[in-house]
Amino acid sequence: MRAVRALQKRVVKLEHAAQPRPSLLAVMYGSFDAFVEIELLPDTKSGALDRADMIDVVAALRACETDGTWHRAHAR
Repeated sequence: MRAVRALQKRVVKLEHAAQPRPSLLAVMYGSFDAFVEIELLPDTKSGALDRADMIDVVAALRACETDGTWHRAHAR
């Protein structure tokens, strides 16, 4: 019985470790989309940030969110 409990704890630990960590943007704003909406969209609409440039910047940052770059950079 003890061995079963120990095995269950190890499985839970492995499953938790396999989950990707959220990026700092997701932690600070709740999601990547919220970051874009709160921080980038207003300045883009006002003309303070170039729309064409921000499309590329957002695409690059979003790729880091979805392709595992963030997770690999902060692996234990």
